[in-house]
Amino acid sequence: MKRLGLIVLVLISAFYAYGALVHILNMVGLRGFDWLSAPLKWQVLDVVYLALDVVVALGLWQRWRASIIAFYVAAFSQIALYTIGRSWIMDVPEPFEQGPEAMTYLNGLVVFHVLSLALVTFALKARNATTAA
Repeated sequence: MKRLGLIVLVLISAFYAYGALVHILNMVGLRGFDWLSAPLKWQVLDVVYLALDVVVALGLWQRWRASIIAFYVAAFSQIALYTIGRSWIMDVPEPFEQGPEAMTYLNGLVVFHVLSLALVTFALKARNATTAA
């Protein structure tokens, strides 16, 4: 059970490393828009989630306690942003308006974060149950 928990944490770590890469690509303008011209809220979210993603990705590998906190903050806040805050995120000037595929993408991110919350919680309980026994 402990090994399965470790595998889950490594996989989640890899996904968060990918997320960090996406934020970096946004910042250097390789994802279809000029980041410096993008709405300020998008820039702030890229910086905040880049930092969280790096802490989660590295921290889960290194078993940093802070990475667990960063993971839960990142996952819960993104679920809130992509559901309750969706209209705020998508309320942008005309050159940055997104089509329906962006909404589908956000739905996919919500599903990912809900699943990752369940998996990481399972992995942590599995790890703690084995160490407590």
